[in-house]
Formats: sequence, structure tokens, C-alpha cells
Amino acid sequence: MHGKSVELTKYNETQAPELARASFPPTRELHAETAAASSSAAQVRIIGLDICRSAAILATMFSHALAEGGAQPYYSFDHAGLIWLRFFLQMSPPIFIILFGSVLEIVYRPRIEAGQKQQTIARLLTRAAQCYLLYLVTLLAMLAAGLSSPGYTLRCALFLGGSPYGDILKFYTLALALAPALIFLRDRLGFVALGAVSVIIHLLHPLITQLQVPETSSADVYLSPLICFLIGGGEIVTGGPSFLHGMTFVIWGMMIGRTVIVLSRPTSSRQQIVQAAIGMAALLLVSGAVLLSFWNYDAPLTTVRDLSNLTYRNINHPIYFAFGLFGTLLAVFVCLVLYDGFRVKFGLSLGFAGKTSLFTFSFGNALLYLAPALTLSLTGSWIYTFALFFLVCLQSYAFNWLQTARGNWLATRFQALIVRINSAVGWLPKQLAAPYGGLLGWR
Repeated sequence: MHGKSVELTKYNETQAPELARASFPPTRELHAETAAASSSAAQVRIIGLDICRSAAILATMFSHALAEGGAQPYYSFDHAGLIWLRFFLQMSPPIFIILFGSVLEIVYRPRIEAGQKQQTIARLLTRAAQCYLLYLVTLLAMLAAGLSSPGYTLRCALFLGGSPYGDILKFYTLALALAPALIFLRDRLGFVALGAVSVIIHLLHPLITQLQVPETSSADVYLSPLICFLIGGGEIVTGGPSFLHGMTFVIWGMMIGRTVIVLSRPTSSRQQIVQAAIGMAALLLVSGAVLLSFWNYDAPLTTVRDLSNLTYRNINHPIYFAFGLFGTLLAVFVCLVLYDGFRVKFGLSLGFAGKTSLFTFSFGNALLYLAPALTLSLTGSWIYTFALFFLVCLQSYAFNWLQTARGNWLATRFQALIVRINSAVGWLPKQLAAPYGGLLGWR
């Protein structure tokens, strides 16, 4: 048995796909960004965030490989071992989005404050363009694997359809494009107002889910995926979270990023440190309280199962976001203590995953789409799962080596090609940076 036979469906122009399994992912490579220095204050490389993000990327890719390896159908729907495994693997998607918000606060906002407004806008728009192009790569791989029709591939490219694994790149395309506007709102309104907006979005969950296109409408097949992706309303035809709900993760990530800045800056006052600690404690307590309030105490494993199998995530239920924030706060805290406090060396070699995040989620998932469907025993399926995961890691490791190696003719040629591609992709964003900044009142 093989994951594609269970996890993927044959897409066509009129049939909506099975819910996307995309796990959240790629932002600007954090290892490089957190090492950057702004003109206003030197920023120390925050190794703990690098490792946290790298571990989340690898966990997500293993989750995808697990779906493709074919072992899951051998277990019952309520198999405790598989439920708990997927439960912990599902902690990784929120980490991507939340750390994206942290990057905006730690890296991009200081650049804007330092007067590099147009350069920062151009950089973020370039990343958005790169994300979209890599999303198209996953769509073409899905088409080549026979998992989609040309018409449905075009619909997905226009954000009018859903694709397994690759929909995260849609989210980041929009999130990166709107990041300058979010930073503007963060400066203009502050965290209290943005935090209130994020809470209101989740309080409106029952109403948002009622927004939908009538099934009798000829536009339903086209608009439902778009509405589902943008705000989480209507028929669930794409995987969650929606862009609207996902941006609440980004806001909370910016709050975490501010705390990291305060705690890592030698000049921070005692009052600033106390305020930052209180803010993080409040996020932890509130997310924990929401998580417990929605927990099914009559059947506790049912809640764990629904968090592990994307049920809550795909309907943008508040419990999923409480689960994601609570888990991310704990993961970030542990990684910061271990790697920035105790200077632990174990696991540092896995940093290649964080350095190649966009590549990993595009070409790594493309590899899984194109992997042959094999009929194997339970043991064989697990071996196949780990083999697929190893190939994804090897592919990303090789890409990282080609990007960073010095004195090798192949790596040198590859790096020159990447420079030319990035230059071409970045041309339009550079033209749009000034008018974009003008809309925000940035000169």
C-alpha cells in the first residue's frame, strides 16, 4: 500500500481535491537573517530560533514522507501510537508561521526603522515572487505525476484550487507581499491593537464558517477554494489554516520576536525585561486556557486525534491556534535555553534545513509527488518512508552545499546561476517598492 492511494486524489477541472496536507513552512532563511546587523543596533545571531525552525521543517517533511510511504493505512483510525506521532508532528506547522512573524520583528522592522524602507519592501516582494515561482514548481510536479489535470493546475496557479503539501507556498506568497503593510500597522497601532484584532478573528469563527457560495451557483467550484483559502469560509476544499487565520500566528510571532530582541539585547532595562516576560507568560496562559476549554474530557484521545489528523486545522478552529501558540512558545523557550543559554552543540548540523527552507518545501514536496506508488508490507512501507525522507534531506543538503561551497567549479557556476535568477525575479519588485512605500506613507 502507498500513501498516494490514500492521501492524494486524481484532480480534474471540476472535482475539488482532497484536503491539502501542506504544513506550514518556509520563510526567509532565519540563520542568515538573525545574523544580520541593522544600522541602529547590532543583532546577535539567535541560534535557538535557527534550530527550532530547522527541526520543524524536518518534522514536516517527515510527516509528508509518512503520508507517501504507505504505512498509515495498516493502522486503525484510533491507533494510539500513530495518533501521538502525528500529534507531535503537527506542532511544526504553527512554528513556521509564528517564526515568520518573529523574523519580521527581529530583522525587517529594524531595517525599516534604519531608513531602508524601499530596499526592505523590494526584498520582501522578491521573496514573495520566489515563493510563488516555487509554488508553480510543485504544481508542475503534481501534474507530471498524474495527480492533476492541466486545467486544475491552472486553477491552482490562480489560487482557485488546493494542492497537497504545496499550499503553504500560497500562504507565504501573500504573507510576504503584505509584510510591509503589517509592519506599518504594528508601528502605527501597536501590539495591543493587533493582538485584539487577532482575538476578534477567532471569536468570529462561527460566523466566518457560514460564509459560502451556494452549491447551485456555477461559480462555486471556482470561488469556494478561494474563500476557503483567504478567510476560512465556505466548503472546506483546501487545507487550513486560512490566510486570515494564519496571519494571527504571524502577529503573535512578532510579539515573540520583540521579546527575543529585549532578552538578547545587553542594553535592555529591567523594566523592559519584566514586561517582555509578562507578555510571554500571558500568551502561554491564555493559549493554554483556550486549549483546555475546548478539550473533550469525556474522550481526551479524540481531541488529540482531531489535532493530529488536521480536522481542527482545516476548519480553522480556535483550539488549533491555541495548540500551535502554546507548543511554539514551549519549543522556542527550550531551544533558546539549550542553544543560546547552555550553548549545546547537538543538532547544529541539522541547520541546513533552515538554510534551504523554500527549496525544501518546493523541490522536497515535488520529489514526494513524483515518488513511485509501491505496494509494500508494513515493514517495507516504513523503510520506504524513511528512504523518501532521507532523499528529501539529501537533496536539500546538496542544494545548501552548492550555495555555500567555495573553490569548487560546479558550486561557483551554480551560485552564478542563482544570482542571475534572483536578479531577474527581483526586477519587478524593485519597481513596485517605491509606489508600495508611498501607499504606506514611507518616503
